[in-house]
Amino acid sequence: MAASLMTSGSLGRGDPSGALIRIALQLGATSVAHVDVAAMLSGVCVALPPAAGVSGAVLMLDDPADPRDPDEQRIFTSDTAADRMALIQRRAGNGPVPAAVRGDRTLVTPDLTRNGPPELAAAAADCGLVRSLVVPVPIAGRTAGGLQLLGRADAVLDENLATLLRPVVTMLAARLADVRELARLESLVTARAEEPPAAASPPVQAEHPAPPTDDAEPHTTAIPRIPSPHGEARHIPSPQAPTQRIPGLTVPAPRAEVRMPPPGAPPQGPLRRPRHRRDED
Repeated sequence: MAASLMTSGSLGRGDPSGALIRIALQLGATSVAHVDVAAMLSGVCVALPPAAGVSGAVLMLDDPADPRDPDEQRIFTSDTAADRMALIQRRAGNGPVPAAVRGDRTLVTPDLTRNGPPELAAAAADCGLVRSLVVPVPIAGRTAGGLQLLGRADAVLDENLATLLRPVVTMLAARLADVRELARLESLVTARAEEPPAAASPPVQAEHPAPPTDDAEPHTTAIPRIPSPHGEARHIPSPQAPTQRIPGLTVPAPRAEVRMPPPGAPPQGPLRRPRHRRDED
């Protein structure tokens, strides 16, 4: 990352916008899944001075760039002189970078030997980095650090250069947000993997309705009456033929049935002896 960005600089000649755009594009195309975050950010700081026509660059963050980094590195610089200027501002909690972050604004300092902590002014005079431009770096909706360019007395560090730095700052913020989100997800997966397995709960049996008892009134359903397709049949009495009487014919009445008593039964009243008609001589 650092080597590729270093070769894209313009060495301060002409319009720096093209070189700065190339740095922003390379940052945007960088995947943070398997990248060395510290090397990536240091490479940006190394590539910025020749691209912007300045002498040094500093990236200072409030929180570690990579939450997984055991060293919790927050400062990335282009060289030893820039590193010295950054450490002084970090220890003092004062200077162009802390002031720009607190105020969330771009800050141009024409002469560091006259503005800032005495230790920073002495270091600026010693290494010749007397001019400063700081652009805030927002991460996840809040200002989380600042990108500082350092130059000598003849360097042009103004609002126009700050505008040209915006694409680089935007890509820096996006990659830092990606790194922190990736670290959060990895931590979440690790925590869940270390949790003991939950005890299996007994199976839930389905509830069956209780069988009906003898006392319960049976449930009946009324069956609707279906009318006959031909209508209801009506009973029509059949006509009876009139009885005709034949003259001279008399039908005798039926004789009464004579019932004999069962054997061994006592006699029921006197029996009339049948009378026989004598035969006539």
